[in-house]
Amino acid sequence: MPLPEMVVWIVEWGVMQQWLMELIVSWLPFIILIGVWFWLSRAGSLSKFARIYELQLDETKRTNVLLERIAISLEKLRLPQ
Repeated sequence: MPLPEMVVWIVEWGVMQQWLMELIVSWLPFIILIGVWFWLSRAGSLSKFARIYELQLDETKRTNVLLERIAISLEKLRLPQ
């Protein structure tokens, strides 16, 4: 490749890099905005997870109460022996 053509190619590559950088810089705020919007819309589903956790916690408490009642019943059965 002759030197003048190589210089033209290098200049064109520099212009293309500059154009690409301008494109990224101009679109980056919009992409970030859309990403934050998606993240916030998913954050609403965190309340669903909190509700599920509360339900699971209530179920665990009920199970523990029932297991304690069973344990007390079994201890009463063993005492007469």
